[in-house]
Amino acid sequence: MENDGPMPSMPQPLPPDALRWRCDLREALPPEGGDPSNEKFIGQERAERALAFGLEVRSPEFNVYIAGSPGTGRYTMCRAICERIACGRAVPSSTAFVHNFADPERPLWLKFPPGLGRSFRDDMESLIAELKEAIPKAFEDESHDAERKKIIESIQERQQELLGRLEEKAKAVGFAVRPGQGGFALIPLIGGEPATEEAFAKLSQEERERIARARNAFSEHVGEFVKHTRALEKELRARIHELEKDIALTAVRGPVDDLREKYKDFRKALDHLDDVQEHILGNLQHFRPQEEEGQGALPLLAMRRSPEEDPFKAYAVNLAVDTSDMDCAPVVFESNPNFSNLFGRVERRAVFGAYTTDFTMIRAGSMVAASGGFLILNALDVLISPGVWPALKRAVRTRCVRIEDLGETYGWSQGGIKPEPVPVDVKVILMGSPWLYYLLLQHDEDFQKLFKVKADFSPMIGRTSGSLRDFRGFIDYHRRKSDLLPFRDEAVACVLEESARGVAHQGKLSARFGELHELLIEADHWARGEGASEVGRKQILRAIEEKRRRSDLIDERLRELIVEGTLFIDVEGAVEGQVNGLAVMDLGDYSFGKPARITAQTFMGERGVVNIERESKLSGGIHDKGVLILQGYLGATYARRRPLALSASICFEQSYSGVDGDSASSTELYAVLSSLSGLPIKQGLAVTGSINQRGEVQPIGGVNEKVEGFFEVCRHKGALTGEQGVLIPGPNVKNLMLRDEVVEAVRQGKFRIYPVRTVDEGIALLTGIPAGERDKETGEFPPGSVHGRAEARLIQMYEDLRRLRRGKDEDEEEEEEKGAPGKTPPSPPEPPPRPPRRRREGWRQGSGQAKPPSKRRCGGSLRRVAG
Repeated sequence: MENDGPMPSMPQPLPPDALRWRCDLREALPPEGGDPSNEKFIGQERAERALAFGLEVRSPEFNVYIAGSPGTGRYTMCRAICERIACGRAVPSSTAFVHNFADPERPLWLKFPPGLGRSFRDDMESLIAELKEAIPKAFEDESHDAERKKIIESIQERQQELLGRLEEKAKAVGFAVRPGQGGFALIPLIGGEPATEEAFAKLSQEERERIARARNAFSEHVGEFVKHTRALEKELRARIHELEKDIALTAVRGPVDDLREKYKDFRKALDHLDDVQEHILGNLQHFRPQEEEGQGALPLLAMRRSPEEDPFKAYAVNLAVDTSDMDCAPVVFESNPNFSNLFGRVERRAVFGAYTTDFTMIRAGSMVAASGGFLILNALDVLISPGVWPALKRAVRTRCVRIEDLGETYGWSQGGIKPEPVPVDVKVILMGSPWLYYLLLQHDEDFQKLFKVKADFSPMIGRTSGSLRDFRGFIDYHRRKSDLLPFRDEAVACVLEESARGVAHQGKLSARFGELHELLIEADHWARGEGASEVGRKQILRAIEEKRRRSDLIDERLRELIVEGTLFIDVEGAVEGQVNGLAVMDLGDYSFGKPARITAQTFMGERGVVNIERESKLSGGIHDKGVLILQGYLGATYARRRPLALSASICFEQSYSGVDGDSASSTELYAVLSSLSGLPIKQGLAVTGSINQRGEVQPIGGVNEKVEGFFEVCRHKGALTGEQGVLIPGPNVKNLMLRDEVVEAVRQGKFRIYPVRTVDEGIALLTGIPAGERDKETGEFPPGSVHGRAEARLIQMYEDLRRLRRGKDEDEEEEEEKGAPGKTPPSPPEPPPRPPRRRREGWRQGSGQAKPPSKRRCGGSLRRVAG
């Protein structure tokens, strides 16, 4: 590539101070008057502002989705802001369920201000207890017995009058009426006296038949008498019932009226009291002492009736949500948001193989309990719980909750009661990952309508004097909260440095406060185990190392395979077309760097660069893109005046799983350049970095793991001689937060880290030969440079390929001229004169014979057409 500047000098290794940020505790001193005992939210101003807006706005559609990684303080901040806002709001109403006397299968809800729900429940219990004593006493009054006796006597007189009339009619037709257990008996009269069986038997057949006909004719009068008698009995019961109702009303009205006065502002409560009074007056038998109906019955039958047939249960109050003890609006976090826990359930009790239920077994869920306040849920838990997500959207949209079984939502009726839907006013907050937010946003049309506010938590925050002070306050707060040992200044500095290492950036700090809290607890554990009275830097480093040690089994095993020679990695010497690349293996809770040998072979051909991983279907799309960019760089550098007559193969040696990412594209290019130029590459240097088509080295991820991975291999192979090191992209210098042992090795000159910004700088370091720049006048690379050697090799391969093609074309022409063997070819007709043709590159020089056009090769880089 052309470059107007001077030949670049060799990049210099980084000094030890550039490999890691060291915390200056003077920046982390708390401000005057600061209170470290209070928890403070650090570096999440955007999320805090969004949360405050979403939680304060009064709209059922402005619910909140908190997007961020676990451990970034999402729940802590959300809970704190919710509680702060809730303290400024009134305590919500209590919710109770009562029996529906009109439709027992659909219990009713009642809402009461704080304290009145419990009071109403207790008042109803007291009312029933009072009436159990007052009603029987009311019936003990002598006036009641006299009035009852009067009613009975009046009805009996009318019955006797009806009976007398019936007897007169019967006597007129020759019968006497005698009452019996089954009704009335008609006895024929003989001689004016009731006939006996002997006398009746002595009658003639004709006389007996006459009597039978007369009895049948008189049965109509008996039927009318029975009808009137039953009407009198019904009237007697009604009059006695009205009497008893009036007597009981004197005992019921007073206590119930007191409750009506107390709850006069609650329309549904007054309606319920009216229904209760009406039901009591209609079922006075439950309040009056009677003989046990079950006496003499089988014990099993008596057992069946005792608990389930409680006649007073209909007057109970099921206080599902009691807000009496609250002093502000509720803030509820439902850790297990299954259908029952979130929306409530109707419990059932097994009785002799059958399940029964009633309104007293209704249990409210978190959605009802959080009404008037805030409900915090984990988004993933909500989505994976059957039936929860559709029901949650429906509850938020309709602002009411149906307490039912999960099967009812799918139309699987299980019988039982169906409580009246309960109105709710709750702000729902979902906590989840960013990808889950965008997934819902794309695939659920209701999500954007119901969750209009997004609070985005960043995994990292800027390193400023203010954030350092806040982090120090965070350490002091959690030390006191968890009763940890005091932390020395050096320990605090080490924790802050580890925070920067967690995000691989010297100018940033990690917002994963949960991990930092765990580090404090682990360091305290090791300090107590050593008998120390304070936590120092030593204990912090031990906690870090112990945690790494618990997870680095695979890392250690791979390193052992390299050291024992099973996996081929050279850390000394120089080899042509072979480079040590660096990869990162992520195990979820632990990431580590792994060296990988990358080789390249170049030879004459037209296929270009062949990615063996891609051909074997072990390469990801990003890695394939890096190889294609590599090919673009080669074309821009060496194919300006002639096509590339090149075939090259690139391979990750001893790789038996997938490869992805473009961080090895510069490594692969160095291997190709080494193979083309014939210059060996120093095996003590490992390389990472992606490239663009201009040859600039671009930043990559996992730089600390990659450097430390190669360092560990060199150390365990006993090859820290000063020739070992790593080439990293220049923009990645700010991401270096290397472990102390790596920094110390660099300080002692045993290990080096080179920042490179272009391919030319990298290949010069790897080969010890300048890359070379094209001369502005001649357009040629210096002969001894890397590019000069590579271009000379490409020109030679191009010329060789041309000669091979020319020889092949001549052989084909000779065969055509000779024709078939054993036959004399016919003389061709005289060809017409041809215009002189222009010589083109690729034709044989010095030949005046015209050649037939050759076939076009679509797959190669050398193409010829007819002149």
